[in-house]
Amino acid sequence: MKYGKYWMIQWQINNWVSFGIHVDWSRKYTGRDHIPYGPYVDIHFLFFIFSFGYNPKYSNEAELLAIGRGGIDADNDN
Repeated sequence: MKYGKYWMIQWQINNWVSFGIHVDWSRKYTGRDHIPYGPYVDIHFLFFIFSFGYNPKYSNEAELLAIGRGGIDADNDN
């Protein structure tokens, strides 16, 4: 994974491919640290996910609630 404040690229070659677009228009906040993220757009293409928006790297917080994917845990952002 590589990321900046307004973008993120993820990849994993693990016997799967993905095609599609995911749009999340909401502004959300991470659990303990209350860091804002979103809205963001994910573009899934083969082994890659390209994300654009505000702090998309924190979208893992949504995954912890079983409603999203990707990103890093805000509590482990070192």
